[in-house]
Amino acid sequence: MADGTSVHEDYVDTHFHIWDLDHFKYPWPTSNEGPIFRTVTAAEYVDNLRKTPVKYGVFVQCLNGHPDESKWVMQQAKSWPEIKGVVGGVDLTDPNIRGTLADLCKDPLFKGVRHILDMEDPTWITREDVHKGMAVLEELGMTFDLLLRPHLLSHIPRVVAKFPRLKMVVDHIAKPYIKAKEIEQWKKDMTEIAHQSKNIYCKISGMVTEADWDSWTPEDFMPYVEHIISSFGVDRVMFGSDWPVCTLAKASLNDVFELFTKLTSSYSSEDRRKMLRDNAKEFHSLDI
Repeated sequence: MADGTSVHEDYVDTHFHIWDLDHFKYPWPTSNEGPIFRTVTAAEYVDNLRKTPVKYGVFVQCLNGHPDESKWVMQQAKSWPEIKGVVGGVDLTDPNIRGTLADLCKDPLFKGVRHILDMEDPTWITREDVHKGMAVLEELGMTFDLLLRPHLLSHIPRVVAKFPRLKMVVDHIAKPYIKAKEIEQWKKDMTEIAHQSKNIYCKISGMVTEADWDSWTPEDFMPYVEHIISSFGVDRVMFGSDWPVCTLAKASLNDVFELFTKLTSSYSSEDRRKMLRDNAKEFHSLDI
């Protein structure tokens, strides 16, 4: 597949990034992330996508509270129709959030919101002003990406219970400490989250950068992926590449796709199609 001759399925990559260091000021990546501390274009993403059986991608924000980033990506999608959705950075505490979302939703590519919690106090996700914004997302039928780490998981069951009609998705299986092989508490927390609501999904994404960047193997991820699928079920799991961040762990977009394929090889073709396409289409109402 790496030679670019793959047969393209209508699979969906639910998590990719692009950025322009001359156009926006990003808190991350920095010079510490040398290989990706450069402008990354939609053309480069699509070139990598075409080396896989995956056909479409959903962009996920890099900037908190910055609607212009979403507009920038949606403008580029006019030239790159492989981009089928945008999850943007919108300030959930903004009193004018309805107006901001109404403006963004003029383009049907805009699907939902994410906020990078690494830049906030650990209790940010529990705040009432944040919940007011989440209530608007729920009312409008939009989605919310939960970018979590293990220390934040204890807050999430209460949040999910408060918004049972809001479609949420846990990004990157909540970034467990794969390199350290820590799993038991993460398993308990993820099980509780998965059982709170049928409207919470999980992306199998972002795993390689939580493992040993130089020597990870598929076996490192198997117990984590098995637990996610057993907890959420094949109807609430989605594939994401986390490209180009995955390249920090020496993994191309195609490498990450092949890793997912290996980790889900015991599932039926119907179930794998759900995880690679159907669930993403349903979750984000994608036009594919």
